[in-house]
Amino acid sequence: MDILKPIAKYFLDPLLAFYENSSHPTYLEEFEKTQYMTKEKIAERQFFLLKNLLSHAYRNCQFYTESFDKAGFHPNDFKTLEDIKKIPFLTKQDIQQHLKQLRAVNYKDNQLLLNQTGGSTGSPLKFYVDRERLHSRKASTFRHDRWAGWDIGVKIAVLWGHQKDFLPQQNWKNKIRDDYYERKLFLDTSHITAERMTSFVKQLQTFQPEIYLAYANSMYLYARYIKENCISDYNRPKAIITSAEVLTPEQRKIIEEVFDCKVFNRYGCRETSIIASECSAHNGMHISSETLYLEFQQKEKDVAADETGKIIITDLLNYGMPLIRYQIEDAGIPLKGDCPCGRTLPRMDISGGRVTDFLVTSERKVISGASMTIYFMAVIEGIAQAQIIQNLVDELTLRIVKSRLFSAATEKEIQQKVSEYFGTAMKYRIEYTDKIESTKSGKYRFSISYIDPMEFLS
Repeated sequence: MDILKPIAKYFLDPLLAFYENSSHPTYLEEFEKTQYMTKEKIAERQFFLLKNLLSHAYRNCQFYTESFDKAGFHPNDFKTLEDIKKIPFLTKQDIQQHLKQLRAVNYKDNQLLLNQTGGSTGSPLKFYVDRERLHSRKASTFRHDRWAGWDIGVKIAVLWGHQKDFLPQQNWKNKIRDDYYERKLFLDTSHITAERMTSFVKQLQTFQPEIYLAYANSMYLYARYIKENCISDYNRPKAIITSAEVLTPEQRKIIEEVFDCKVFNRYGCRETSIIASECSAHNGMHISSETLYLEFQQKEKDVAADETGKIIITDLLNYGMPLIRYQIEDAGIPLKGDCPCGRTLPRMDISGGRVTDFLVTSERKVISGASMTIYFMAVIEGIAQAQIIQNLVDELTLRIVKSRLFSAATEKEIQQKVSEYFGTAMKYRIEYTDKIESTKSGKYRFSISYIDPMEFLS
C-alpha cells in the first residue's frame, strides 16, 4: 500500500496551501463544478470576467489605455462577447517592446513573478504573472490532470526537454517537496542518447510512477527505444499526458502500443499555462474556459466549427499583466457538438502545431509540417531523423540524418515523395547532417517555415 498518497492529498496539500496562503484548493473545488455548467452559464461567466478585466486594464495599464483609446474603444462599450473584437490584437512584439507599460501599476513587485518562454520560435518572451493567478493556474492544471487519472499524491514521472524547468529541483527544499508532496521524478530529455534512455528505463522501474507527463516527441522516442531494443522489463504507467509538442496519430499509436495505456494530449503555453486537454473520451481537447477566452480567426474573422484558424487568447485572471487578444502564433480548430464525457467546456484541436510550422505545397495547399516529416521518416527507408524547412513558397530544404539503411534508392524515394505531396513544381535541396539539434527550450521542430501559411487559407 502506498501510504504517502493519502498523506500528500489530505494532509500535505491543505497544510502547504495554508502555509503558502494559496487559494488553489478553492479554485480546484470550483473548477470541478464549473466544467459541467451549461454553455450559457459559461458564456455569462466569461462575459463577467472579461468586463472586469477590461476595466482593470484600461485603468491600470498604460499600454491598454493608449491602445483602447486609439481604437476608439472604452470598457463601457463592452456589451456582449462579440464586442471584444473591437479591441486590437496583442502581439509578441508588443510584449517585447512594451513590457513595463503592460504591467498593472496597482501591483507591487512582490505580487508579480517574472517568467519567460523558451524562444523556440524566436527570441524569448518575458512576461509577468500575478501570484493569485499562479494559484488558479495550479488548480486548473490539477483539474485537467485528473481527467487522465492523476490526483494529488499520485506518483508522476516528468520526461521534459526544457532544462530551465529543472533548476528549481536543485534546491533541497524543492527536492523534498517533489519527493513527498508532488511525488515527481524529473527526467531530462533535452539531449537523447542510448545511455540516457537506458537510465530512464532503470529509474522509472525503480520509481514506479502511475502517470507520465512528457514532451510528445520525447515520449515517442522513448517508446521507440523500448520497442526497437526489445526491452521487456520496464514501467508501464496507467496513463500518459503529452504536451509541449505536436502529437501525431503515428506517435500516439506507438506510445499506446508500447505502454498499453491511453495517451491524453494537452495544449498549453508558458504565458497562460493549461489551455486545453483531452478527457477520457479522447474526442478533442476541452478548453479551460473558466480561466481563458479563445477566438479562432482567419483574416480577422471567426472561423466556423471544424475549420482552422489562428488562435487568439485572453487570460481572464492575470491582472498583474493582462494578456488581451494575444496572438499566440498557433493554429487550432474549434470543434462542434457535445462531448460524451458530459463536460460542457468547449473543445478544440491543434491543427498541426504552430502557425510557423505549417508548410505550403506548390498548389498553395497548407499541410502540417510535423505530420509530413513524421510520414517521410516512416515510409522512406534510410532516414533516421528529418526536418523540413520552407524559405519560399516553391522551395524546401530537407535536413536529413542518414540511418544505416540509407542508399541511392532513398534519394530516389525522397524525390518521388516530394513531388507527390508538395507538387511537381516544388524545388528542394537536401542537406545531410549528423544530428538535428533541439531548440533552446528542448523541443525538436519537425518543420520550420519562414512564410505565413495562414495567408493561403481561404
